[in-house]
Amino acid sequence: MSRNDTVRGTTLLASSVAMALAATTSIANEQALEEVVVTAQKRADSLQKVPIAISAYTDEDLARMAGNVMEQVARNTPNVYYLQADTMKSSTTRIRGISTVAGTAGTDPSVGYYLDDVYLGAAVGNNIDFYDVERIEVLRGPQGTLFGRNATGGVISVTTRRPTQESEGYVEAQLGNYSLKRYKASVSGPIVDDKLAASISGMYVDREGYLFNDNLKSDTNGIHQYGGRVSLLFTPSDRSEFLFNFDMRKVNQTAQSQETYANNPKATLSFTHRNFNPTDRKVFGGFLGKETFDGWGGALNARIKFDSVDLVSVSGYRSHDYYVEGESDQVPFGVGRNFDPESVDMFTQEFRLESTGEGKLRWIGGLYYYNHDALNDGGISIERDLLVLFGGQGLGALAPLLGGSRGTTKTESWAAFGSLDYAVSDQWTLSLGGRYTNDKKEFTWVQKDLEAIFGDPILGGTGRAAGNDSWSKFTPAFTARYQYSPATMFYGTASQGYKGGGFNDGSGVPSQQSKPYDPETIWNYEIGVKSTFMNGRVRLNAAAFMMDWKDIQVRADDPATPNSFDPRLTNAAKAHSNGLEVEFTALVTDALKLELNGALLDTGYDEGVIPTGIGRGIPLKEFTRTPKYSYSVNAEYATTAGESMDLTFRVEFQGQAKTYVNVDSRDPFRSEPGYNLVNARVTLAGKNGGWRTSLWGMNLTDEVYRISAFDLYNNGLVGQYFSILGAPKTYGIDLRYDF
Repeated sequence: MSRNDTVRGTTLLASSVAMALAATTSIANEQALEEVVVTAQKRADSLQKVPIAISAYTDEDLARMAGNVMEQVARNTPNVYYLQADTMKSSTTRIRGISTVAGTAGTDPSVGYYLDDVYLGAAVGNNIDFYDVERIEVLRGPQGTLFGRNATGGVISVTTRRPTQESEGYVEAQLGNYSLKRYKASVSGPIVDDKLAASISGMYVDREGYLFNDNLKSDTNGIHQYGGRVSLLFTPSDRSEFLFNFDMRKVNQTAQSQETYANNPKATLSFTHRNFNPTDRKVFGGFLGKETFDGWGGALNARIKFDSVDLVSVSGYRSHDYYVEGESDQVPFGVGRNFDPESVDMFTQEFRLESTGEGKLRWIGGLYYYNHDALNDGGISIERDLLVLFGGQGLGALAPLLGGSRGTTKTESWAAFGSLDYAVSDQWTLSLGGRYTNDKKEFTWVQKDLEAIFGDPILGGTGRAAGNDSWSKFTPAFTARYQYSPATMFYGTASQGYKGGGFNDGSGVPSQQSKPYDPETIWNYEIGVKSTFMNGRVRLNAAAFMMDWKDIQVRADDPATPNSFDPRLTNAAKAHSNGLEVEFTALVTDALKLELNGALLDTGYDEGVIPTGIGRGIPLKEFTRTPKYSYSVNAEYATTAGESMDLTFRVEFQGQAKTYVNVDSRDPFRSEPGYNLVNARVTLAGKNGGWRTSLWGMNLTDEVYRISAFDLYNNGLVGQYFSILGAPKTYGIDLRYDF
């Protein structure tokens, strides 16, 4: 982090905290902030008692969020970045600078997503729509003991609403510009009083894309999805309960169109370039793109209570088929299309024993099993225009010529874990945890190459590869908690995270595919404070951390061969991530609520290179999508509108520093300046509930900023640098009725 960035970010964070603390001097001691209960340690605890850097969002918090819910959760959580990319497969979550290295079906993520305690796996599987959700918890830093499975960066834990013993439900509609239509509904109630309850919920969303294809005169990168969930809660006695959830989701939408950020005039197809404005949200390709997803999952959560211990079983099965196809060139001249489908079947089983009671010793112990079968296809097809250009009418009759690869990965893993909390005194509690994990992967890969119409084969030669390997790791955690007062707790922790090794199941070079990459590990050293004061009207939580990251899995297209797409995945680096996080909430008056979330982050590679096929790599420097500072400041004012209505005004300011959108340090276009966003919402609701109406706007200043890039600038044929822009100004209305 440069000195100017450090000073600027520290000054911003310090001044914001100072202003927020100053505002508390006028607080009237009447109402208090609502207590937030989380399950970050596999048991229900107050957020303020859990010695983890964690942010939690209730269903009421989520109701204030328009646009992509996960993106808004990330913008309001310190040091969390969510990339809403041009496809589901490319969308990733980054916590404290740590993110998934590749979105292929067989590659493990760095941030673990859990739905009702069930692990969701890699990028496509964890790309879910949030509806009928009770709570989202974001755990920052490695969670190597109780969650464990590939949680080097952290965990996103989603808890859905449980069936109720009283009949209730809601219907909700969200309408907005870009022809947005989002509908949600749920009904819940008893089937057998006090024994069996059920709920049914569903969602439907349709929206035009933020990009307009000026060649085909149609929008692209739109959304068209629907899904549903059925839940059954069976409580045969006061000592046992069984919760069954089944959900499904279908997607059929346009995808994978990208803005042209820069054109290379030396490229062979430069005569076809038409997009010279990188911010006009117009593209000129000959194909709108296609993305489909057909997925479902089931889970059974069982709890049986004994005199001093609970037995918990969590069984989960997830399955999906995914297809995505887009253009490789974004020009009206037919060059090529790329496709990247996958199929995944996954089973997980966890058994836990949890101590109960209020004694000095609390403990959790368990076993975990994970089975994951993944098929990842990928490749390109040559379109007729290009074949005609290079080979005449005869070759044009052969279009399309297909080429690509198919990688299959079978993963089997088991783990044993445990955690002990011992109250040494009324103030001091010491915790010791650990997890032993064994991973085994079997891999096969085949490639069907293209005809060598450009000279060298584009994908590097036809070939086959196979391999298998296994890895084991014990990851410990040590925590000390000091309860300074009933309202203030200090903690310190040292914990290790682990992510398994594997094989590159995407496109690549045959000679490299059979070579496994090793696991990566990370140590997190953290101190923090959680405090509530002013009679419960002010909450201030802060954490400072240092993380040491080794054997980092790095994937990048080989920069030594710009005319081929041959990404390599290997262990190539050591890195660090150090930072400070602050979360502040205050009821300044019974009507005015202030929220401040701020973060400073210093990340970088200490050694390592982007691997190339010619031996000498490109030095790794900065992390991508990790701003040196970020913040969100929210103000909410509630008043009345007549005798029977409540009126609430909310305004949000979100900002971040400069980021990098490409890992290649030689890229002259990789830097993206910092930016600021403004959101607002006005809500009118009945005093006694029942109905609610909100007018909202996101990115009201219509800030234009890049969130991702794909570099084909030095490709001799295409010669373009592509980028993905963040969402433009959007606005709309929410209508909801509870019954």
